[in-house]
Amino acid sequence: MRFAVLCAITTLPVSALAAPSWSQMKTATWEVSSTASHKDAGKIDITKATVAGVECFGGEANTDVAPEKLLEVVADIEGAVKWSTAGLTQADSLARISATEIDYFEYLDVPGWTMSSDRFWFLKGHIERGSDFTLLHWERLIDGGPYKARWDAIKAENPSAIEPPTNVGAWWFTKAGDQTKIKYYICTDTGGSIPAFVQSAATKQTLPDTIGDVVREAKKRGG
Repeated sequence: MRFAVLCAITTLPVSALAAPSWSQMKTATWEVSSTASHKDAGKIDITKATVAGVECFGGEANTDVAPEKLLEVVADIEGAVKWSTAGLTQADSLARISATEIDYFEYLDVPGWTMSSDRFWFLKGHIERGSDFTLLHWERLIDGGPYKARWDAIKAENPSAIEPPTNVGAWWFTKAGDQTKIKYYICTDTGGSIPAFVQSAATKQTLPDTIGDVVREAKKRGG
């Protein structure tokens, strides 16, 4: 999810790029670059696309869990600390503005052996529902948006932590017969000085677990 793929990369410095929009990601041409297998999610196609100059990654899988149950999991901000294996230590809903809009904050504790700083983000999530799909997409709240005081506090408490300068993505669950098609998209840049090839490799390694975590938790909830 938003927290899941730590390391997508850009082909140009972030300062030279405008963040991709969800509409651009939705209509981009996503190509399968590799496949993976996960014990909970089964076969996962790892995809990638260049959107507004940013190299983005995605994942696609099929499950027998209903779209609404999958949405319940990815929209459970606070619960992600327990069900996600990404390393989240904080996850808070800042405001549930309506049934279709959530502002939230998450903090990722990056293992010391990676020689990388912790990451955090403030995001605005948008929920959509159709007759055969559910969808959660998000974009960054720059410097915390209306939650600047909280953003300042996080920076003061964790001076080495980095907020990714680009963070746009989505979970898209579509009913297809007795299966649900899962599509996960993320356009992000970790910030800091992690080499591009390391970021790319880490993305491909962590993405299957990102999808697998959601499927496993949805099944636990009776999906």
